[in-house]
Amino acid sequence: MDKNVILETVAREMHTGVLVLNTSGHVLHANPFFLKSFPARGAVEGRPVSDILKNTSLLESVEGAMHRRISRPEDIEICEGAGFFKVHLVPLREKRDFSLLLFLQDITEEKRVETIKKDFVANVSHELRTPLASIKGYAETLLDGGMDDKDTLKEFLKVIDRHATRMSRLIDDLLTLSRLESHQMTIVSAPVDMKDIIQATTKGFEKQARDKGITISSRIPDGLQRASGDKDRLEQVLVNLLDNAIKYTQSGGHVSVAASSGNGTVRVDVTDTGIGIPAGDIARIFERFYRVDKARSRELGGTGLGLAIVKHIIQGHNGRLYVESEPGKGSTFGFSLKACK
Repeated sequence: MDKNVILETVAREMHTGVLVLNTSGHVLHANPFFLKSFPARGAVEGRPVSDILKNTSLLESVEGAMHRRISRPEDIEICEGAGFFKVHLVPLREKRDFSLLLFLQDITEEKRVETIKKDFVANVSHELRTPLASIKGYAETLLDGGMDDKDTLKEFLKVIDRHATRMSRLIDDLLTLSRLESHQMTIVSAPVDMKDIIQATTKGFEKQARDKGITISSRIPDGLQRASGDKDRLEQVLVNLLDNAIKYTQSGGHVSVAASSGNGTVRVDVTDTGIGIPAGDIARIFERFYRVDKARSRELGGTGLGLAIVKHIIQGHNGRLYVESEPGKGSTFGFSLKACK
């Protein structure tokens, strides 16, 4: 088989951009992946590289490589449009001729994941720093003589306990989210009676709602179909949604859970008469650590991970999430699952 045919086929099927330049910096060849990543009007062969690529750093590297006639490969990273690329410049020599090969690897996703990891570390550090500073401060005060006053001792210990509980919840949520994202937490689907889950979970929040002056209720129709899902994980979803609803609803408000089935699905909605969510924030509320009102969320003891956990559990069930909200009037968080036949 002709080697040129083999090389052309390899270049055509590569998921890396390939650009070949001649001694004057004009394009000899560009593979399909390059043309897809860097669209150009008309044919590119024979045109100066500056007509095709606009990134100043890359053009300077190409010009420098050809001027210096580099003898070994060089690497640079560039940002082009909304994407990031790692560019590998490889010199080719044949007698006195000199040409340059550019391999452009799309690393946009790697950069996105890298950014997420950096943000995650920064957020976790920030979330832990505040309770740790409080615990340390109150502990030092007690050690400096604060234990002599029993009323002060009791009050300080309550504060330390509250912040320790917050840290414990944060760590628990981090571990849960990590297991969900790494698929270490298996979703075991079986016929689930959502009526039982709703009634049990709602009853568990009655005291929390009553202490805050909120009424809580559920509406479940007779003959509700069973859903296909993991009972424990779905309980976790409902716990997170009810916890949020009660936290962000003022005294005198109401929280309700409604269920319905039909067209092969079972849907559950948690509705509150709380503070609501601005339209601009709705698209981001399922992100890790995203809070509409950061100060209020921390004051209420939220970890900023509850809705992210809800999202991953429902995605693991191949279900759908729904959000409707209006500032000052309340919110509805719903999810739908496949119904059992």
